[in-house]
Amino acid sequence: MGGENSKLAFRKCAFRLAEQRSLPDSAEDAWSPFWLLPESPHDVFSLVTPADIRRIRDGARENFIKLIDKVFDRLLVLKAAKDLTKLQTSSKQLLNCIRILTRLVPFAYEACPDGGTVEDILLWTPRPRPGSGADYILGKQLVSAAIDLLFTSGFTVPPATVGEDAVVRYAIWENGIGQASSLGSSKDHVSNRVEVLRLVLVLASKTMYVSPAMAAAAPNRALHAIAYNSNKRMVLSLLCSLLNTSLKDRTQGWAIPYRNTTTMDPSDVLSLQAMQTLFVLLEYQAPASGGNEAATGPLAADAEADSSTPSMVLVTGTETGLQNLFRVFTAKLHRRQEFDYLVGGVIRLLEEGMRSNLSLLASVTKQPARSVMPQETTILLWMLLEANAPFKDYLVDHNSSLKLFSALMYFMLNGYNDPAQAGMVRTISHIIHYLSEDSRFATRLMQPFDQSILPSTMRIVEASLTHADFMINTVYTLLSSSKPHLVPVYSSLLLLVRNVSPYLTQVSKPTAEKLVSLFDIISSPAFIISEPYHVRWLIYLIEVFDYVIHYRAADNPQLMYSMIQARSCFTRLKDFDLNKARAELLALRERKGKSEAARTIGKTLPALPSTPSPSGTLGVGTEPASALASSLDVPTAPATSAAIVAARSSQGTTSPALSDKARGKRPDPGPGPEPASVKEEHRQSGVSTPPPAPAAAKLGTGGTASQQFQPSVEWVFSWLPDLPLDPIISVLDALAVCADRIAEEAQREAESTTAQLGGAMAGLDIKDGSHSTHLSSPKPGFASDTGDSATQLASVDPAPAILRWLSSEAMAKAMPDLEESMPEIRPRLQVMSPALVAWSRSLLWSLIYGSGMKPFGIWKNTQVRLFLVKNTP
Repeated sequence: MGGENSKLAFRKCAFRLAEQRSLPDSAEDAWSPFWLLPESPHDVFSLVTPADIRRIRDGARENFIKLIDKVFDRLLVLKAAKDLTKLQTSSKQLLNCIRILTRLVPFAYEACPDGGTVEDILLWTPRPRPGSGADYILGKQLVSAAIDLLFTSGFTVPPATVGEDAVVRYAIWENGIGQASSLGSSKDHVSNRVEVLRLVLVLASKTMYVSPAMAAAAPNRALHAIAYNSNKRMVLSLLCSLLNTSLKDRTQGWAIPYRNTTTMDPSDVLSLQAMQTLFVLLEYQAPASGGNEAATGPLAADAEADSSTPSMVLVTGTETGLQNLFRVFTAKLHRRQEFDYLVGGVIRLLEEGMRSNLSLLASVTKQPARSVMPQETTILLWMLLEANAPFKDYLVDHNSSLKLFSALMYFMLNGYNDPAQAGMVRTISHIIHYLSEDSRFATRLMQPFDQSILPSTMRIVEASLTHADFMINTVYTLLSSSKPHLVPVYSSLLLLVRNVSPYLTQVSKPTAEKLVSLFDIISSPAFIISEPYHVRWLIYLIEVFDYVIHYRAADNPQLMYSMIQARSCFTRLKDFDLNKARAELLALRERKGKSEAARTIGKTLPALPSTPSPSGTLGVGTEPASALASSLDVPTAPATSAAIVAARSSQGTTSPALSDKARGKRPDPGPGPEPASVKEEHRQSGVSTPPPAPAAAKLGTGGTASQQFQPSVEWVFSWLPDLPLDPIISVLDALAVCADRIAEEAQREAESTTAQLGGAMAGLDIKDGSHSTHLSSPKPGFASDTGDSATQLASVDPAPAILRWLSSEAMAKAMPDLEESMPEIRPRLQVMSPALVAWSRSLLWSLIYGSGMKPFGIWKNTQVRLFLVKNTP
């Protein structure tokens, strides 16, 4: 703004609207300064404060409505002018109208002091248009005008060619899908698109002002007007423009792989806003009982089948007025070059984010490269996979699918410690879970994994790993981290391992030990009954071992060996006694009730033995239940998930990105919410879902045992008889007998060999100068008793011999007949439940809210209800 006088005049206009009721239309000196005086968005957002707007809205509502009407009328006049770009003052006024509307609309959505809103009467009730008297619905007109402004000739797209006098040109902004070459947009066009997209997001932000419980059912009439529009040309132009702008490669030459949030280029801002607009358009579905009127009417004739026409046009010829056309057309993409563009763009953005995080500048400044948008990229990938089944098929067969998998695993490990990135971790878990439903992707994970792409802190000290190995180690790391914000992710992680298990081959020793130790913890009686949803985790892991023994026993000697050693975990589960489990749980709670120690499970568990026990029987070093009894801290309220920490660490290995807390240090105490969406996120396959636990207070602080989850005999029998324990136990018992025999044979052979060697060389002296050494003297590896002159051999490690036998055909012959118990290979599918929809919608809008905080704070200090906003000084 020009100077202090003009700023003061602008402020006085805001004061006047609040103080003088019912200003007439003819009072131009009250309305025109709003589009004449501001020079930038900063002027509008800094000089018109939230307090000013609320004073006008609550104290002089008629002025608030009339101001928006007058600004919108001025916007329509300027938009329709064919010489808009020829006059700088006209472009400035149009931008100011856009900025004023962007500033005011959020306050029409938020609740007023009387509990109502201005939205209905302002935007969706037919009212006489000022000056003409004709009825119109401002909301529909405003949405339509905002979309047209994205394609206004000379303003957001290059001017029309000679002979073309159209003001609105539905042209795709960037090359990519549906467009072979770029329009050649100028910096002004990019800047103007940013301003208009900001208004579009504001118009669609009604969702922010509804409660989470209503998020999936509440209608959003502005979004409905865009997504359910029957103008196919507009929808296609906007969809392709948003997709191509989001995935555009903006790196040129030797670009520095780091971009600070304070120096975001307008093209980066446009890319971010385009991706966010695409999110809300693809994600929106009209409620079944909503009051929206869907656009009706047949689609126009199919476009000409040329290479520049998006493939979705060529296979669409039915009425889709009752569908979200953005989802319809996204689902129709099918050309290979279109999928190549999508996959390449997603992988490039993720790898750019990895390079930014690992760059020297990022490590020195400790600032994230916000413009790289890894979190938004993962959401876009999830939406594309969910909306387009052929795209999923293409991705699992694509040569870059493992590269994408590695990048996703990196961001999962990089963000799991940060609650602010919990949304990205959960999104990635859903993506990998969704891909794991396809056997082709699960089979690809058996290929060798290259750890060189990862930072040293994430690497596993193991010469050869498959992608499945690294995936299981990552799952173990996240579950062992004991982070309350990760509790909703645990089910997806375990389902991921479960879906891949029928295809596992050559699981490494560290991976096998971690997987078995995880089962040791989750199968402990106290853990099972501490929360109702823990039994689902148990079922998923049982199914992993069931698939392995039926389909992949010969291909996984290390895993079979670890299972044989830990077979007491399975027999303990088969002999499950509810009363004993209650007694164990009660004892642990009483022991921990007065202590505010961290809530962990299995802080110290014995390592898997590599030698037989003195009795000659292979098994876990100590009874898992007794090991847990000294370290298990069951949550004292159902809202707290019993977290899992590292149980057994593999010798010479570390889990990727394992924190100090996960290696034995207790995590900070803090309750985690019971994952309400967990019960909705898997398809029922004959497994009963436990009832939700009632609210409870902590034991030891006034709570009572009756307030805890109270498992019943009926609850136990709803899941225990269905567990496939019998075939697993029969196989492990049969193999354990053979393994014991192999261990004994190896011991006898070693003793015989050493005795023969000792007898042959007894009495021989090996002279070394003036010294002589008698080999009959006790040596390291031998143990001599003072009362017994017999030489005893140290225990021999039978593991190599047992592993060789487990890899041979002899192992298959020793296994019992499993034909009758052979399970069908059927993945557990991901279901978009209402709880998951509400969570994803909250995540999307929280990201939009956060990005809008800089530089203007678009929604700042408004009464958002969809998520909690913590205001920091």
